[in-house]
Amino acid sequence: MWSGIPSAERDGLQGLSKRLVVKILSRVLYNVVNYRVSVDVAFKRACKGVCKLSLFEREALYNAARDFISDYIKVKCFLGVGKSYSSYARAWVEGGVNEEGLPEWCRYGVNRWFYEKLSSLVGSEVRELLKSLSKRVLWARINTLKASEERVLRSLSREGVDYVVDSNYPYLLQIIKSPKPVRLLSTVKNYELILQDKASVAVVEALNPQPGDVVLDMAFAPGMKTSLIAMLSDNRARVVAVDISYKRSLMGRQLLEKLGVDLSKVYVVVNDSRNIQLRRVFDKVLLDAPCSNSGAVSKDPGLKITLTESKVRYYSAVQKELISRSVTLGETVVYSTCSLMPEEGEEVANTVSEKVRFYRPIQWASEGYESYEHHSHFMRLHPHKHLTEGFFICCMMSKDL
Repeated sequence: MWSGIPSAERDGLQGLSKRLVVKILSRVLYNVVNYRVSVDVAFKRACKGVCKLSLFEREALYNAARDFISDYIKVKCFLGVGKSYSSYARAWVEGGVNEEGLPEWCRYGVNRWFYEKLSSLVGSEVRELLKSLSKRVLWARINTLKASEERVLRSLSREGVDYVVDSNYPYLLQIIKSPKPVRLLSTVKNYELILQDKASVAVVEALNPQPGDVVLDMAFAPGMKTSLIAMLSDNRARVVAVDISYKRSLMGRQLLEKLGVDLSKVYVVVNDSRNIQLRRVFDKVLLDAPCSNSGAVSKDPGLKITLTESKVRYYSAVQKELISRSVTLGETVVYSTCSLMPEEGEEVANTVSEKVRFYRPIQWASEGYESYEHHSHFMRLHPHKHLTEGFFICCMMSKDL
């Protein structure tokens, strides 16, 4: 009955009808394809008023939905275009998909242009890279603004969580196994443990915020990196946190308060950082730019479906405007994107190469793509090499300020 579903989810689905599972999976697919939302949002919409399930069953169904969306392009390649969403879901659930003879891009469940682009960038590594995009590694950082590392580790041990302390950042943990959904752990509910990818942490570590620094965060919402700036500076750095969205800024401020950030040191500004007028030069500037999120496929497999070349081009243009502004605002600038695409990384950074001096503080990171100028000064984090989301990081010091 469940031959197409990974064994890890089968036990949780035994009490559910195949009809219900197919219905939910097809609804999730409908929402991802038509509304371009994440799998998390699509699953909540699909389950609304329908999923009267135990926690165990709901988690199993959610994980099955993630796996189905990750495999959707492969299923579509096998069955052909023009089928109903339920037909794709049913074929996947029943194991009626044979990948033999399919093109390699189909077998990895990605669009052809994405496969060919990555192949041109990483060559023979592309298979390992694409495999890693289907396997999420869960990272969480201890929030020392709320609790000590020892307290959080003791709590995790009491709740039966298996974890590994990261060798680069001792407050960062790789979650290996948890007896319950990580979001339901007491330390997570109390904001003492924060789900944050290692690559995201590395961006702020590269910025190296210190007590007394005045920092500009040019695209701060939802606030995870801003809160880490506060944590690493012992709540003694001052941060001007800018975001273009009033709603996201409001939610970001609320989150910062929950995470123990001293809000008297944070000034939230709703504005477009491309055009913002500021009277001072900042000690440090963080530009974690809006992007295609092509590096976050393991977190949201729906990106395999919704990611397009036009989206990459759109964000690349925005990023070039932002980075041009950033180097006029601070002595030190860290630019980052959660993207595997050079159009959002190397190409953007090189537009300001004559105005800055690049430097490379993260020694464990890979270099940028070698076909690009200054690649040895850039930092890339890859899921198949570093067990992180795919990130580009560039550190710069202004020549003129």
